Amino acid sequence: MGRAPEDGRPRSGKHPVDRWLLTAAGIALLLALWGLVSLVGRSFVPGPWTTLADAAALLARGDTWRQVGITVMRVCLGFAAGYAAGAAAGMVVGSRRGVDALLKPTVLFFQGMPPLLWAIPIVVVLGIGHLPTILVIALITFPNVTVTVAEGMRTLPRELGEMLSLFAPGPRARLRELVFPHLRPFLGAALKVGLVLAVKASVTAEYFGANNGIGFQIQAAYQSLQIRRLFAWALVLILVILLFNHLLPRLGKLASRIARAPGRSPAVTCRLEDIRELKSIFVSKKAGHRIALEEVAYAYGRDEPVIAGAALSVSAREIAVVTGDSGVGKTTLLKLAAGILTPDTGRIDRPRRIGFVFQDDRLLPWRSVAENTALPLYYGGTPRKNSLCFAQFLLADAGLAGDEGKLPGELSGGMKKRAALARCFARIPDAIFLDEPFSGLHREARTALWQMFVRLLSLHPVPVIVVTHFPEEIATHHACRLYTLAGRPAVLREVSAATHRAHGRAP
Repeated sequence: MGRAPEDGRPRSGKHPVDRWLLTAAGIALLLALWGLVSLVGRSFVPGPWTTLADAAALLARGDTWRQVGITVMRVCLGFAAGYAAGAAAGMVVGSRRGVDALLKPTVLFFQGMPPLLWAIPIVVVLGIGHLPTILVIALITFPNVTVTVAEGMRTLPRELGEMLSLFAPGPRARLRELVFPHLRPFLGAALKVGLVLAVKASVTAEYFGANNGIGFQIQAAYQSLQIRRLFAWALVLILVILLFNHLLPRLGKLASRIARAPGRSPAVTCRLEDIRELKSIFVSKKAGHRIALEEVAYAYGRDEPVIAGAALSVSAREIAVVTGDSGVGKTTLLKLAAGILTPDTGRIDRPRRIGFVFQDDRLLPWRSVAENTALPLYYGGTPRKNSLCFAQFLLADAGLAGDEGKLPGELSGGMKKRAALARCFARIPDAIFLDEPFSGLHREARTALWQMFVRLLSLHPVPVIVVTHFPEEIATHHACRLYTLAGRPAVLREVSAATHRAHGRAP
């Protein structure tokens, strides 16, 4: 049996030589059809060999290369302006519904209207020269880039954005860690389509708005009915498009380097002094921090309230465990307490530095395990090397020594949970929130992770709220106060040990 491809994708059975032969056959077929058409309408369509000879004669002249250079310069400037403006507009349009509704008619107007209808007014206003042609190219490029990038923004992973709002808040982290890496394929697609479109747009722009360039030469040949010269310049334009197509992969790699965040972090040699200060902060005894909810109520939109009158107080070294049926609002309550959601009524007091472990790991797939763990430290102002060294210290304590350079996709489910837990403590939090943190793992794995959590919590004691379907697991390792959330709207109630045992569980 043949060996399966390593990446799992089917591979073409065609040899590279076969593909070259097929390409040559396709060119021969094109030339044959062209020759046949030229025989039928010789007065209007010169033969392929005649056009090739005329194009070669043009390219042998120095002035032809000057005309080509002028067009290429205009294409590059116009495309760069349209691409930059379209990418920025696409990010704004795709991220805000109100702006999308406001700007969508304008984008569709420029996308759907034939360039001829607004190229001529631009030339009338600005006159003949570089500026109107560059502007026409930019305006033709702009809407296509905007639409492509906006589509990418609409598919941004909301969960990763929520994670960054806690661990790396601010526009800089959001752009670098989420927006640009996620938009890589969309920016690449806009680059490929937009650049070829810009070359074609240059013909329209120069036809009406310039006195030089390839488009102007095509216009001059057309108006003087020099058919052979017209086809020769058209072939030169095709050669320019082929040149840009050849350069596109290299431009795509350049755009990817600009847009991407590095995946695998380079090896960092850590000395004890590199992490001593952070470790001393981490193990220092925190005092005075608490989480308090007073008469908190919340409803999604205009729906009925999900939570009503929730009251809870958790001091340092305390763990409050909240349990309840699925869908009752436990995650909503936790997000309210952590500040991810804003209550409709009531008051919530919490420390500024929050550690959170979500139901899913929410690790950035393009970042290494060490980079994911160090994320809150790095964007909190700690130097990169120190951040990575302290991340390695936490990962080693979490049982992931030697896995720091791997990407999340290379980890098992349990390893991802360990990394997410290490990231939570890397925040050096003043309060911790856990939302069914080890769901989906078997009992032995959950037990090991709770042991790890309690061990790290003993080094860094802070108030904790845990939402879980298995309250007895954390209660086995640490004294807890148990609460249930039930009803519609849900009400939070503390449960005594005796009451809980009566329902078949031991806190």
